[in-house]
Amino acid sequence: MNGILHEILRERLGKCDYEVWISSNWEDWVLNEAIGKKESIPPCFDESLPLQHPKVEQELDDVVLVFLPYSNNICVAIRVFKNWHCSAEDLVTLSSLLYPYYTEAVASKHERALNEIMNSIRDVTQLLDLNELLGRILVSALSVIPYECIGVLWRYDPAIDALKVKARAGEMGEDMLKMKLKPGEGIIGNTFKRGTPKLYNSFSTVEDDFGNMTPDNKYHLNSAYDFQNIGSIISVPIKVGGEPDCVLIVYQKGKVPIFTESDVRLLQSFADQVSIAITNAQLYEDLSKRNETLIKRDEIHSSLMRLSLQNKGAVSIVNELTRIIGVPIVFIDFIDNEWIPKRSSVLNDWDMEKLRNLYESLQHPDYLTCIKGEESQVFQYLYPIASANQCLGYLIMQMNSPLEPLQLIALEQGSSILALELMRKQSLAEFYFKKTQQFFNELRLSQDSEDYWQKSGEIGIGPSTSIVVGLLEFADRLNPSTYSPLSVQLIAYLREKMPSGTLPVAFGDERRITLLLIVTDAVKPGKLEQQFSSLVKDWESRNQVKLFGGLSSIRSGVDAINTGFQEADKALAYQKTRGERGTIRYTDIGVNRLFIRQSAEDLNTFMAEIFEPLRPAKGQTGGLEETLMTYMASGGSAAQTAATLHIHINTLYQRIRKIEEILGMSLSNQEHLLHLQLACYLRQTYRSS
Repeated sequence: MNGILHEILRERLGKCDYEVWISSNWEDWVLNEAIGKKESIPPCFDESLPLQHPKVEQELDDVVLVFLPYSNNICVAIRVFKNWHCSAEDLVTLSSLLYPYYTEAVASKHERALNEIMNSIRDVTQLLDLNELLGRILVSALSVIPYECIGVLWRYDPAIDALKVKARAGEMGEDMLKMKLKPGEGIIGNTFKRGTPKLYNSFSTVEDDFGNMTPDNKYHLNSAYDFQNIGSIISVPIKVGGEPDCVLIVYQKGKVPIFTESDVRLLQSFADQVSIAITNAQLYEDLSKRNETLIKRDEIHSSLMRLSLQNKGAVSIVNELTRIIGVPIVFIDFIDNEWIPKRSSVLNDWDMEKLRNLYESLQHPDYLTCIKGEESQVFQYLYPIASANQCLGYLIMQMNSPLEPLQLIALEQGSSILALELMRKQSLAEFYFKKTQQFFNELRLSQDSEDYWQKSGEIGIGPSTSIVVGLLEFADRLNPSTYSPLSVQLIAYLREKMPSGTLPVAFGDERRITLLLIVTDAVKPGKLEQQFSSLVKDWESRNQVKLFGGLSSIRSGVDAINTGFQEADKALAYQKTRGERGTIRYTDIGVNRLFIRQSAEDLNTFMAEIFEPLRPAKGQTGGLEETLMTYMASGGSAAQTAATLHIHINTLYQRIRKIEEILGMSLSNQEHLLHLQLACYLRQTYRSS
């Protein structure tokens, strides 16, 4: 365990023995840390699951067990061998301190899943007997998921226009073999017809796709297995030649839904690779005369897969794909915001925004886009690198002849393997974010100046260094799976465009991005913040994404990061309260700092109490609302107000008396005057709901 975390935990718990356990399914627990010589059994949680908030259990008079749930169905439990009263503050602190165990578990889970995918793909792609291949696909798919599961592989039979069971794994009964599901019927038929994966983790989502099954199929399905013991389901299509061919469905055993969208993406990536193996087997069985093509296809896949297994990276795979196809390929990496090669005539008409719009317009699974040039012999081919309906990049080729079948095969295989590489890169980026977040929090919360300067020195911050903390938050509600790649892309873009050494710390956490800027002596005050805000605005425009943003004031010293973080958080809250997209500096908020934590509803109510009574009834005129606003804007000058409103000054006085009468206030009363001034000010600076 990290020494600092251990010391802090000791301060919280006192001198006592404790154990740290971790589980990803609430049943199997692994002991990660044991302080002392006490021996005990793994934790046992018998209450209703899943657990949403920390839970404290008194196991014995002198033993306390605390369960700390995290995302991805991971729970960390700490057993303390003393009679300890755990407060709400203690639970929050424990959740933060034990977070590294969670990140290590997630990283280990991702690494295992990727290794299983690679090994499974290598196994299935070596098979050419179709029946044996279909059985192996199912076994390999279940090995990718680290939970106790049951699996069934369905395949479409065009002769009967229905899907039939081709392989089973687990305790599924033979009655399922009697089922024939039409496209669009039940979970299987809907997945086949839809052509996209789906996670079912509640009864309502299952009922949506289950309800239209025929009575016979329902009877056979319920006879095959007792589905009361199923916690969640993933249904994934396997496409061949761009069309759905099989449906892989995995049932997770247990009462608690454990499957997540991450598991869906893993299975979809596996299914994309499996489609290659199925195509290989079909070609071998049905088109023996095309053995030469099959051999070449295997060579292509092996050469590309070998580079992937050897961790050579996406650029090496693209270079090998270029050699195989025989045409220069432009690779656009949406994760790192890179164009390889950086300059190419093929890219003249394309940028990342246009490519994303192109992908959104595609009728899946027709991924390949062919554009004919002005001369009929010029063709431009664009192929997205995608996984689980998320575009990760693009491949672009320009040719003087139509794409040949073997070249298309290489392009499809290369894009699938590149999707795995980019997913792995994204997973590593997410892990790096968690580590960076931990380091940033240690800096922010450090109370020991010596320890603070030792850590901050690692990123070039000294006692006289001027820093600015920035916080960005996505304004729009997006698919949760898109926040991480967008954060990676934005940070990569800022690191590329910002002056060298000015952005030592940057990480994303769900919808929020945290950044630490160093203001050098060569930069004029405010210049770095202006450049940062301009780059964020430019990135928003390029990617059609809107952000709220807050920047702290320029600070230095031992508490600069913590204070800067608090200021940036307040500036961000101010932007969100106003509904004003863009970035604002804390120093530019002014008197509005008093209203940062006030909800828009409270502010609107406050303003309505003043302005609603001043609005004339239907069919009447009066201009009292405008009169009050103008009077306050002129600093209480009657002459200036009358001139602005183009009315006689006596008329103005009549209106002011009317306002005082309606509101029950007097402009000569300082408290009333301040009340009215504040209402007018808020009316000008805040949007009404």
